[in-house]
Amino acid sequence: MANKKSYIIVGAGMAGARAAETLRARGFEDRIFLIGDEGRLPYERPPLSKECLTGASPVESTTLRAWEDWMDIAVHLVLNDPVTALDTADRSVRLRSGLRIQGDKVLLATGGVPHRLDLAGSDLPGVHYLRTADESEALGDRLRRGRLRVAVIGGGFLAVEVASAATALGNEVTWLCRSRLPLTGTVGGHAAAELATRYTGEHLTVRNGVTVTGFRGGDRVTGVVLTSGEEVPADLVLVAIGQRPSLEYLDREDFDTRHGVVVDERLETRVPGVFAAGDIASFHDPSVGGRTRHGTWLNAQNQGQAAARAMLGDRTPYRGVHWSWSDHFGVNVQVAGRVDETAGIVARPLPGGAASYFYLNGDRVVGAVGIDAQREVRAAMSLIEHGTAVDPAALRDPATDLRRLRRDAARQDVSPA
Repeated sequence: MANKKSYIIVGAGMAGARAAETLRARGFEDRIFLIGDEGRLPYERPPLSKECLTGASPVESTTLRAWEDWMDIAVHLVLNDPVTALDTADRSVRLRSGLRIQGDKVLLATGGVPHRLDLAGSDLPGVHYLRTADESEALGDRLRRGRLRVAVIGGGFLAVEVASAATALGNEVTWLCRSRLPLTGTVGGHAAAELATRYTGEHLTVRNGVTVTGFRGGDRVTGVVLTSGEEVPADLVLVAIGQRPSLEYLDREDFDTRHGVVVDERLETRVPGVFAAGDIASFHDPSVGGRTRHGTWLNAQNQGQAAARAMLGDRTPYRGVHWSWSDHFGVNVQVAGRVDETAGIVARPLPGGAASYFYLNGDRVVGAVGIDAQREVRAAMSLIEHGTAVDPAALRDPATDLRRLRRDAARQDVSPA
């Protein structure tokens, strides 16, 4: 009887979980180790900054599978025991507990960790970061008390979602952004300008173009200090200034770690038999014209599945269009592809205050942003993926069915010469 193989998945988030499921679904019958640094079962993160904060949904609802379901597909879960080292010579991992597991193939899917501020007072109680379920529970418990003075630092989706949840719970929120407008780096200047008109309310103050230099307080944080010397009163602070890939367990001499772990078109690193997926994977994305990392729910899911197929010998190159979304202050915002302010921009007004913005390189859509325009962004993703040539006037016309643009182009592609 042949020796059983062992596949090791380092990281029990969305990418790692989907990889384990895909290995089993594709017929892999040998050992799978799914190793996580948290004590919880694998879960999804998007609700942590939205309904889990407000209390509309419990954190437990984010769990991807019950323990029994993982047992049913014979996945060995190793939780609350992070990998501290990877030996590429024999593809073995060493865990914090001292346990050593040797594998035939390894998938790295350890996600990201928040950038932290190293400023005076940044370690005061009451200064929060949000990445894990435990952090969401702790933050939500405080916010649901209401009537707090909350300072949110950052200009991206996570910051605006926490600001939205905090105001909904009756807290007074001051949103501090370094950029001229919130979300500019995420949705581009045009959509950011439109969204800024919606960020108003009796519980919200938006401060643009400001920089934080420190925090004040005694037993707890009481204020945020700006470069001007002004102190913004705060009983609670949420810092949301982006994240970096979690790579502490890797020997940088073994891996190319420029802006993440560099992988080829099959998501394999330069170490044979070692793959990477999700937030840490630096891959070539034709839609952006170079290497990138996508720290999104959809990318983690798709790359986890694709990496599992590659581990089983599938040679299909990974292709995935960036897509992210945010629900906040009663609006849905979606982003697809590359938001390139140097590209041509076509604005498409829609009924009811909705809007969509398309970024073009010549006659090809390379990016799209939608405000309450889910259908338009989904259609744009297909145009981006296939490199479909479009008429900018057709994009601008609200009467144009964007899905038909792709269907018409597909018919032309298959029509006889």
